[in-house]
Amino acid sequence: MNVTINRAEMLSAIKRASAVAPADSPLDVLRGVLLEADAAAGKLTVTSTNLEAALEEKLPCTVQENGALVFGAKMLAEMLSRLPQDTVQLCRAENQGRMTLRSGDACYEVDVWERGAFPKPDIPFPEDTVKLSGIPAMAQHTVFATAQDNSKPLLKCVNLMFTSTGLRAAGSNGNCIVTARGDNQSTGDVSLLIPAASLGKLSNMCQDKDEFRVGTTGKSIVFFRENFLFSARLMEGGYIDTDQLVGSIRNTFTVLTDIHDMRAALSSVLSIGTGNRVKLSFQDQRLVFQCAGDCVSASAPIEVIALTGTPAGDYWFNAKQLVTCLKALSGTVTLGIAQGGMLTLATQDAYYLQNAMRPETQKKTQKAAQPAAAKAA
Repeated sequence: MNVTINRAEMLSAIKRASAVAPADSPLDVLRGVLLEADAAAGKLTVTSTNLEAALEEKLPCTVQENGALVFGAKMLAEMLSRLPQDTVQLCRAENQGRMTLRSGDACYEVDVWERGAFPKPDIPFPEDTVKLSGIPAMAQHTVFATAQDNSKPLLKCVNLMFTSTGLRAAGSNGNCIVTARGDNQSTGDVSLLIPAASLGKLSNMCQDKDEFRVGTTGKSIVFFRENFLFSARLMEGGYIDTDQLVGSIRNTFTVLTDIHDMRAALSSVLSIGTGNRVKLSFQDQRLVFQCAGDCVSASAPIEVIALTGTPAGDYWFNAKQLVTCLKALSGTVTLGIAQGGMLTLATQDAYYLQNAMRPETQKKTQKAAQPAAAKAA
C-alpha cells in the first residue's frame, strides 16, 4: 500500500470510525479500522464495525500502490492529530507487518494486522431502497425514550415504520412512549427495530439535510449515499402497537403552552435537588411546577391557554424522564392529562406519553423529646 491523503479529512473519518469500533472488544481486529487503497478509483476505503453496526467511508486520495490492512482506530486518530502537515503518506511494503505514516519530517512506524476476514457491510439493491433525510431530528425525538436496561432488548430499539404516507418512528422504555413523524418520501409497508445506540451513532455523523438511500440486507438496515455507508443489525420480535395505544388515549383536558417555558420552569424547581419527582398543578390559566423536600420547596408557574375541558388537579411525574423529553422537543405544545393522570405532549413532529406517579405523601417529622440529662454520681 502506498497512499497520499489529506490529513484532516482522514482524521475526521477515523474519528467517526472510532465511534463504531469498540475499544474494549476481546477481538483485536475489531478495535481497528480496515484501510483499503484502490488506485483505479483513487479512493481509500475506511471500514469499522462492532458487529452491531458498521461504517464505511471512501476518501479521495492518490494511490501509488493498492493494498489493505487493519490498524487500531483510536491510535490512528491520535497519530493523525499530531502529524504536522496538510497531507499524510501511508506506506506498507507487500507482506510486511508494519506501516509507515509520514507527514513532513514526522514519521511513525507501527505494527498492523492483516485484513483477514474483517467483516464488511453489504449493500442493498438500489431498486429495493427508498429516500430518507432528517435522521438527526428523528433520532432526537425517539432515542431518549428508549430503555437502558439490557433485560429489555426490544425496548432498547427504535421502531421505524415505513408506511404509505412516509416514515414514522417510536421509542419506549415501558414508562413513557414517544412517536415521531419522519420523511414523508420514505414510503413502504414494513416495520423494523433498530437499536437506539446505532441510530444515535448515525445521527451524530450526518445532518438533517443529508439524503440517504435506505434498504435492508438480510438482518441489517443500510443507510448509504455517495462515499458513505452505515449498516445496523436489526432486532427481531414484536413491538408495542403504538398506533393502537395512542388511538386509545382520551385527554380529560388539554392546554396550549410552549416547550421552552416548560423547560425553564422545570429546571428552576429541580434546582432545590430534593428528588426525582415533580408535581404539575393546574390553577386557572396557569400550570405550576412544584418540588418539595423536608425543609425546602419550590414552585414555578407558566401561562397556558385552555383548549378542551377544565384544567384542574395535581399530578406527579418522573422528573428525570420529563427533563429528557423537554430537551428533545421544541416549539408550541398541546399538553393533556389523560386517564390515570397520564401526561401527553403533542408537537408538530412528535407525540409523547408519560405515566403518572402516585401522589407523594407528606412526611411527618416529629421532634424527639429532649429528656433532662441526669448523671449518676
